[in-house]
Amino acid sequence: MRLRSSLNFLQLTSPLYKGLFAFFFFFLTDSLAGYAQNTGTVSGKVTDTGSRAIEFANVFIKGTEAAVQTNADGFFSLAAQEGDYDLVISFVGYSSKTSRIRITAGRTTNLGTIALSGSLNVDEVLVTGKTQNTAIKEEGFNVTVLDTKKLYSTSADLNQALNRTTGIRIREEGGVGSNFSFSLNGFSGKQVKFFLDGIPMDNFGSSLTLNNLPVTMAERVEVYKGVLPIHLGADALGGAVNIVTRANPNFLDVSYGVGSFNTHKASVNGAFTNLKSGLTFRANAFYNYSDNNYKVDVQPINFTTGQREAMKEVERFHDAYKSGTLQLEGGVTGKKYADLFLVGLIASGNDKEIQTGVIMDQVFGARTTRSSSVIPTVKYRKANLFVQGLDLSLYSAYNMTQNQFVDTTRLQYNWNQETRETSTAEFNRTQLKNRDKEGLVTANLSYALFPSQSLSFNYVLSDFGRKSSDVEDPQNVTFRYPQALNKQVMGLAWQLNKNRFNATAFSKLYLLNASSFEQISDGTGEPNFQPSQTKTNNIGYGTALAGFILPQLQVKASYEHTYRLPEAIELLGDGLFVRRNSALKPEKSDNVNVGAAYSFKPHADHQFALEANYIYRNSDDYIRLDQRQAQPVDRQYINMGNVVTNGVEGDFRYSWKNRLQMGLNLTYQSILDKEEFLTSTNLTGTTVYKNLGYGYRIPNMPYLFGNAEVGYSFTDLGAKDNVLTLNYNLNYVEEYFFTWEHLGRNNQDMIPRQVAHNVMVNYALQNGKYGLSLECRNLTDNKLFDNFKLQKPGRSFFLRARYFFNN
Repeated sequence: MRLRSSLNFLQLTSPLYKGLFAFFFFFLTDSLAGYAQNTGTVSGKVTDTGSRAIEFANVFIKGTEAAVQTNADGFFSLAAQEGDYDLVISFVGYSSKTSRIRITAGRTTNLGTIALSGSLNVDEVLVTGKTQNTAIKEEGFNVTVLDTKKLYSTSADLNQALNRTTGIRIREEGGVGSNFSFSLNGFSGKQVKFFLDGIPMDNFGSSLTLNNLPVTMAERVEVYKGVLPIHLGADALGGAVNIVTRANPNFLDVSYGVGSFNTHKASVNGAFTNLKSGLTFRANAFYNYSDNNYKVDVQPINFTTGQREAMKEVERFHDAYKSGTLQLEGGVTGKKYADLFLVGLIASGNDKEIQTGVIMDQVFGARTTRSSSVIPTVKYRKANLFVQGLDLSLYSAYNMTQNQFVDTTRLQYNWNQETRETSTAEFNRTQLKNRDKEGLVTANLSYALFPSQSLSFNYVLSDFGRKSSDVEDPQNVTFRYPQALNKQVMGLAWQLNKNRFNATAFSKLYLLNASSFEQISDGTGEPNFQPSQTKTNNIGYGTALAGFILPQLQVKASYEHTYRLPEAIELLGDGLFVRRNSALKPEKSDNVNVGAAYSFKPHADHQFALEANYIYRNSDDYIRLDQRQAQPVDRQYINMGNVVTNGVEGDFRYSWKNRLQMGLNLTYQSILDKEEFLTSTNLTGTTVYKNLGYGYRIPNMPYLFGNAEVGYSFTDLGAKDNVLTLNYNLNYVEEYFFTWEHLGRNNQDMIPRQVAHNVMVNYALQNGKYGLSLECRNLTDNKLFDNFKLQKPGRSFFLRARYFFNN
């Protein structure tokens, strides 16, 4: 029935779809008319002399526009008109190979395995990564690629690494394992999607978040600002972060670190591949622990007088955090039936003590939360499935997560660690358990129409269900009502890659079916509930273009009309910290990105790179987390009406002899409430009134921030292939209001300007086989704050040792 209603909806939007159909038809027929029928295909596999597949090797046919890079398993496929040609294969660190080939019309010539002579050492792995990152950045999307290999020897988690990226601001509420809000070009929270190897991480549990994942787990991190490529087909409103895990066939990477506040971090990443049989095993494991007992400035409540005492420095005493994750995968690679087929399991969990509420005045001494997840996964990828040029990738997961909240201590705490008795608990007596289950499927099918054009189809299914219970309140009537959320997103895209020009056009269908309940009034004054159902279908579309107008000057532009469907926590809440909102509507936005990137080398030893982007967002039914300071725990996701964002960002990079690296980025974003009138409906009718926040910035959202960094490497220090690197990083955030700035005559609810200085020394031995790093964060011990002026750690140190083996 939902599919039929969706088709009916498509008919209602026929002008739009006629336009899109005409767009697709024009390019396809134009290509068909100009492309002769006497074409053939050549395919093969590129390896080194040890039979190891080479990814991202460059393959092209001389005298034609046919060019491609090999995939993760070394395979390539090219089409051209019938005739004799020279096929050229090259890769950094290897000797190029040219072969004379003949292409026969209507047939595929398989060249088998082509081996390149040479060796791939550690330095060349870095070059390979840059080549891959460059290929991604040259697409039509506004994308930043974080090369995590440069950070393997540091103590940074993915949150800290991304927080230094243009347009990103991550607002953490405390130390290790604390809640955080991820902001990307004006969008934050759930509006930005997170993926692990293309699998949506929406409901993976609180132990599988960016502030827990070590950088050594990732090959790279792709940050898309605005339009997403079709293979990331979820319902992001304005951007996404895709974490691509390491694909080395045989390696072992082990690290352990210890730091201030009794912080410990350990990680193990490895893979084993039998190059003859294709048998593959991969493993990632990490563990994090911290007491988080850093000092903060507070005014404790005196239990005798009920008044605030003078400002004093105290130590956080109930903020310990620990988490652990194990990811195992096994299967085969390089087979006729599958380029990759892996079956895996992710098991993770965390324990977290809760120190504060929404603001620092609210302090707890015994509340805790615990989360555990078990996630079976399947990954499948095959190029040239059934016919030449037809590629399929399929990822699926079944997420089983349990979240438990405990508040049973009949005591109230203050910052002096003094207590007084309460009748039930610190806030609300509970041992609530939420058992969440979610099935995830994401499939991508692409077909190469011609050497320079392709069509892609993407399908994403998310089916979420929750069951709740509480031994402290076993008869709670709300536990009897359904809590379910089904989302489907389908996308179709056309892509053109011709010479130094890229283009894509796409359309998406968004389907939502949610079951929940809502509280109603029956006139008795007693709470009463009834089931509620939400069904929506929406259509989005967009395009992205990129081209080089000069050899080193690339320009990009993209536009999309997109939707984001509410997540489970937004509609259903969590039963304790976040209240439900079953009336929440999907948010929509019209997004525009325009940018340019320019790089030049005035001398062989000097390289410069500049990038600038303009962003525009016009969002309706904008979903925002509404937090009330008056209550320790009172948060709810609400629709805000119309929000308009205008922003600019710039990035500058300089390097000298690959020894000196310098960078500077700055982001400005004006995020304004543009809803002039508000409405309120109750039993007496509907009231329309002036929105006092009209024209003001959205609160608790920084508008000006940036980073600066400089690093220098000393090579062959102490012995050959040893490298000592010194790094300095500065993080800057301009002051901003964390409540509506128009409230009161002289609103003092401001987070002051913040500057954090971070330094690191890293010593790598034997080409990176062994590593030792020492890092100092917030060197000058400045006062740092984020959401609602929650204070973050002061000066801290972290020492980390690493062992790396690659075969």
